[in-house]
Amino acid sequence: MDTCARRAAPATAARWRCAAAGAAAAALLAGCGVPEPATDAGAAGAGGGYPLTVTTAHGDVTVEAAPERVVALGAPSADEVVSLGVDPVGVALDPATLEESAPWLADRVADTAEAGLVRADGTPDIEAIAALEPDLIVAETYLLTEKRTFDRLNAIAPTVAPDSTSVNVDWDVRLRSTAAALDAADEAERLITDIETEFADSGAGVPDGTTYQWVRADPAGFTFGNGSVFDLYGMEPAANQDNTQSSDPLPRENTAELDADFLAVWAPEGRAELEEDPLFRSLPAVEDGTVYFADADFANAINSPAPIALRWLREELTPTLGALS
Repeated sequence: MDTCARRAAPATAARWRCAAAGAAAAALLAGCGVPEPATDAGAAGAGGGYPLTVTTAHGDVTVEAAPERVVALGAPSADEVVSLGVDPVGVALDPATLEESAPWLADRVADTAEAGLVRADGTPDIEAIAALEPDLIVAETYLLTEKRTFDRLNAIAPTVAPDSTSVNVDWDVRLRSTAAALDAADEAERLITDIETEFADSGAGVPDGTTYQWVRADPAGFTFGNGSVFDLYGMEPAANQDNTQSSDPLPRENTAELDADFLAVWAPEGRAELEEDPLFRSLPAVEDGTVYFADADFANAINSPAPIALRWLREELTPTLGALS
């Protein structure tokens, strides 16, 4: 599956990523099926497979031994590491806003979250990362667009990220990349199969041909976000749904073009005003009760999903999906 592993327009992608990054969360929802915390970072694999080679966009990286001090530079990376049975020693998330931005991770990384590992401008703080003495760094692709940054991190510890230049790499591709460094390929495949099955079961009542759109609503118009997660339910993107996040915003006067069967919308400013807009109120999804109003945590989770976030999303969406049946 590689539906969204394409380069997004930097300005649009950054708008989604940075606008969502400032919120935080509650606790992990019960019943997410997340593995119990490992006793140490090397518990993901038996260790017999090392040294291991991971291919990245900047060349092959060798992990000589089972990592014991893993640093995750972002919520998706932390999600992947924890899902594979590893407790990271550092996570690039702000502990002050964790319960608003990533509720699915709050209980797992509250003690190791450090806002200073990645600066406000989206660049890694090399010194702060080095101070944690990692033996593996799991990064997001947007942090490694410059080879110089990759080289500086890789000089501290083996640094892995998917072999892609895309801002939003498919969740299963990212998980396999992280698993390759943790000698946890079998566990990654089990997680992928389980999650795909869970979503398919949840979407069993969704009629064939059901279309979706996922947008951020701003005063000037609507910006399409990466909604490829909805494909897991068996839905199809509407004709104008842009999961690459590279299209121009849809002007408010063209609101009627949000005509998908299922509509997810994040309105960080002015949800009440949006709901009073006659053009919005006349949309098929609004009239049918199949519109989902997202918050910043949802935007974070769906923009760059990972196993724990995906299960959180599935729970969040279940009531609205029921209306499609």
